[in-house]
Amino acid sequence: MVNVEQTNIFDYVEDVWKPSYDIKNYKVKRINCETAKEYICKNHYSHGCHNAPYPCYALYDNEYMIGCLMFATPCSENVRASIFGEEYKDNVIELHRLHILDLTPRNTESWFISKCVKLLLEDRPQTWAIISFSDTTEGHVGTIYKASNFMFLGTTSKATFFMDEDGRLHHPRQCGVNITLEEAEQKGWKPVKRESKNRYLLIIGKTKKEKKRTFKKFFRKV
Repeated sequence: MVNVEQTNIFDYVEDVWKPSYDIKNYKVKRINCETAKEYICKNHYSHGCHNAPYPCYALYDNEYMIGCLMFATPCSENVRASIFGEEYKDNVIELHRLHILDLTPRNTESWFISKCVKLLLEDRPQTWAIISFSDTTEGHVGTIYKASNFMFLGTTSKATFFMDEDGRLHHPRQCGVNITLEEAEQKGWKPVKRESKNRYLLIIGKTKKEKKRTFKKFFRKV
């Protein structure tokens, strides 16, 4: 068995993986952030991610890691506070990155998300809601989120990101500070215009009653 914690499996997994096409063979496991970051940087279109994502989960087809989902604390304090207010901003988390290799059965993404949400409630029980964004610049409108019962909350404003020499996209706000065009140029980053993103929200809880109570008591529509 290949151990992804010890071996750089992502350089060759697509060459040796023989898809089972059967979700019964799939397993979802907790992984450390370094393994998750390595997978996302290789496979996700952004080639980058949050510096400290947590928690992170992997999708396995038998012994091969074929997918990854990262949760992370949203960079923007305003985004975190917009759901339940400033007092409860720490109860909000972002579904930061999601990727699954091709050649998987229909609905694999929504199945994977649901399994990760259950693990999230164990690993971070203080979480009441998950926010996520679909990047319309990449043609993503949020179909997977709709299939996973996320609510559509409108769109963000258009923005200018920066792309480095390796093709990695960087958010214009780094470590809580806005990056100027001059600072980006000094790093060798080029400005890239990005379209607005669709914004989604999922209220979570261990029971329907708990989710309903959370929604009714705290949610303020953005």
